[in-house]
Formats: sequence, C-alpha cells, structure tokens
Amino acid sequence: MKERKVSIIFKSLVILSLLAGILLNVINCISISAILSYYTLQSNIICLAMFIGTMVAISLKKNYRSSDIYALLKGGVVIAILVTAITYQIALVPNNFNMDIGYTMQTKRYWANLFVHNISPVMVVVDYLLFDAKGKFKYYYPFVWLFFPLNYVLYVYIYNLLGGRFFGIGGSRDLAYIFLDYNQIGYMGVVKSISLMAVFILGISYVLVFLDRRGQNK
Repeated sequence: MKERKVSIIFKSLVILSLLAGILLNVINCISISAILSYYTLQSNIICLAMFIGTMVAISLKKNYRSSDIYALLKGGVVIAILVTAITYQIALVPNNFNMDIGYTMQTKRYWANLFVHNISPVMVVVDYLLFDAKGKFKYYYPFVWLFFPLNYVLYVYIYNLLGGRFFGIGGSRDLAYIFLDYNQIGYMGVVKSISLMAVFILGISYVLVFLDRRGQNK
C-alpha cells in the first residue's frame, strides 16, 4: 500500500513535469504546429499520454503492471524519451543548441529546454526503475519500439509535403533535422543517417531489455 501511494505521487510529479515542458514550449511560440512537429515535443507528449493512462488504470484498480501490453508500451515510451535526452547531450549540447523559437523571455526558454530534454526524461526512466515489474521485456520488443522513431520520419516528410515548416534549430527549416534533409546531404546521406539512428536505438533498446531481465533475478 505504501509503495502504491509513493508510485502515485511520483507519477503525478512526472505528469506535472511533462506538462510543464510541453506548455512552456507552446506558450507564446510563434508557430505551435512547428514546435509540436519536433521529435522532442512528440516524445514528451506520448510519455504524458502513457502516464495519464497509467493513472487511470491505477484509479480503476487494474493490475496493469502484469500486462505484457503495458510492458511493451512502457518500454517504448522510455526508449522514445531516452533518445531525446541522449541525442540532446551528445549532439546538441556540444554545439551550443538553443531552442530559440520565438520566445521573448530567456528564462522561459531555459526552463522549456530543461524540462523536455533533462528533467522529464530522467523522471520517466526513474519511474520505470522504481515502480515497474522487471523481467517483462521480450527480446523482440526493441524492433517494435522502433515504430515511433521511424513513424516520426514519415511524419516529417508528410508535414513538409503539406507545406509545414520548422524553425531551423535542428539544421533544417524544411525537414526539422539536417540528417533528414535530402536537399542538404542527398538521398543516400538520409538513408545512411536513418540506418545509423535505427542501429543506435536498437542498441540502447537491447541494453534496456538486458537490464530488465537481470532485474527479474534480483
């Protein structure tokens, strides 16, 4: 009972963190459609949906933790937001990345950036480590978890085809990120970039599966 209460409190804090990051990015942004079309915001949004759904299951007293569907979905959102955090630290921070998307307040930009790239990802991972049953991840799950990142690539091209534009903070005003922009790096460059990203995501996914299955034995 005590663990359940702590879990509810922590999940509530995760939801507040995710909401704060999303809202701080959206409020006063010069283009809501553009900001919501970045992987960072979309990964935070799917995490928010997952945690709200989990809270509903808890309120209905459902035994969600034993469900394979829950494990599949939870692992997927953990990987989705881990990609956001790791990419930010490895590729963006060294290049002085700044989410300059039309805000007028430097402090607001700072917190908007901090929540979506640092605080919320860490809290989502900690929630899994502390409160989820271990040993539920299956060896084929990482290939399912690739769905969201690969679907995002499709989304970007459709968004651009329909006239959507980005801010250029990822290196491309047309296709969000330079590694997706065939006008800059060519079609083969895009294919290579997506392939490398897929291998990278599969790599961290299998690390998560390995740690999950080890946790079952403790």
